[in-house]
Order: sequence, then structure tokens, then C-alpha cells
Amino acid sequence: MFESMKSGWHLAGQVRNSISGNKKLYIYPVLSGIVSVIIFALTFFILILEIPISGYTYYYYIAGIFVAYVLVYFFATLIIMAMMISYRSVETNNPVTLIEAFSSTKKYTVKAFQWAILYSVLLMILRAVESRVRGIGGIIIASIGSFAITVATFFVVPVILDYNTGPIKAIKMSVDTIKSHFGNTFGGVIYIDLYTLIFTGGGFLLLIVSAILFGSGIPLIVIAVTAVIAVIMIVLGLILNFTYMNIFKLILFDYVNGKGLPDGIDENLLNLSIRHRINGSMGNGPF
Repeated sequence: MFESMKSGWHLAGQVRNSISGNKKLYIYPVLSGIVSVIIFALTFFILILEIPISGYTYYYYIAGIFVAYVLVYFFATLIIMAMMISYRSVETNNPVTLIEAFSSTKKYTVKAFQWAILYSVLLMILRAVESRVRGIGGIIIASIGSFAITVATFFVVPVILDYNTGPIKAIKMSVDTIKSHFGNTFGGVIYIDLYTLIFTGGGFLLLIVSAILFGSGIPLIVIAVTAVIAVIMIVLGLILNFTYMNIFKLILFDYVNGKGLPDGIDENLLNLSIRHRINGSMGNGPF
């Protein structure tokens, strides 16, 4: 297990180095974050102002949140596709501009919207089940459900990008890709970017420190600055994680489909980072 974790750390570093030469890739997660914040802010603003005070308020709220989910995942899917197109263009020495990358996603609009609806439905069902089951049972159901959705949809966006197929077929192709190349005991890929963890972990730690210091007599400006730095670190961590994880999925998808690996990505590390479930536990195994 430790060996696979160590391989995952090194693999994440190689993916980061592969992306480092294409700085504009970091624009895509920023755009995704901005769009998500705007959509959810507008949704809650509209819900607060427009929902009538009646027995149906709860249902209006659920419908509003569902619509927000769909819009967020729709735009996020198109943005991820544009980012993948941009990465591939650099790898093939035919770089495209930001506008060109987004223009290339127009033909996927319908399929991306269908995928956003299905993914939102899955998440809403999972959240509904979680809310009905309390205690450890709810935690177990949430963990199993989240893991199942994550694994089943692991390659969905690259599949839609390459085959322009609907969400159901995309999930089937994603699962088939995993089974055919990793086997039925696939337990995911150990991929831990320590660089990203420094930002997110350090940011959350600073937030905790600022909360502890609040009301302790330390000047408020010091606490406020600490909190702002913490938020900036967390945002940077989320940006890096969005970029590295989605590009890693593309790299892995291209590799198992015979397109090879980008320069600087070690095939042996990739093999060692794959997790396999053995009698209910996680183990390692080759492709």
C-alpha cells in the first residue's frame, strides 16, 4: 500500500510538470469557479425573493437547487472539455487559443446538458438517501454511493469528448474501459498531489487558527489577514486540484486507448498507482 502511495505522489508530480508548460490551463478552473458562484448566488437570491410562503416552499427550494446543479455541471463539463482540448493541442504541437477551445465544445452542448441532468439526478438521490438515514448508516451509504458514482463516471467526460455520445452510453463506456483495462477489482488510482495538499491543508489549518484566535485579544486586522490568506490558499488548492485531476483522467484515458503517454509520464508509476480490491481490501496489480 505504501509503495502505491509513493508511486501516486511521484505520478502526481509528473502530471503537474506536464501541465506546467501550459499556464493557460489554470484559466479553466477559475472560469468554472466563477460560473458556479454566480449560478448558486443567483439561485439563492431568486429563491429568497420569489418563493411564495406556502406549503410548497420546500418543493420550490428543491427544484431551484436541482436547476442550479444542472447548470453548474453543464458549464463545468464544457469547461473541462475545453481544457482537455487545449491540453491535447499543446501535446500535439498544435496549440489552440482559449476561444478556439471553447468553440470546439459547441458540438457537445446537447450531450453535456444531458450529462449534467443525469449527474444532478444521481447526486440529488444520493443526498436524499443520506438525509433519511442517520448516524453511521448514513455515512456508510454516502461513502459507498459516492465511491460508486466516482468510479462509474471516472472517464465520462473524455468519452463524451471523443465519441460525442449520450450520458447513459458514456457511463457504460467508462465502466467498460475500467473493466477491460483494470479488471473488475479496480479500486481507483492513488493520485495524491502533495503540492495541492500544501495549499488546501495549510489553508484549512490557517482558518482553524484564525477561528481560535478570534476574541483572544489579538488585533482583529491580524485575524482578518490570516483568514484571507487561508481562503486564498484554499482557492488555489481547488484550482490546482481541478486542473491536475481532470488532465490526469484524460492522460489515463488516452493511454488505455492506445494513444501513449505524454513526455515525462512514467508508465511504471502509472501501473503501481492502480488500486485493486482483493477480498474486500485494497491491493496492487498490473494493468
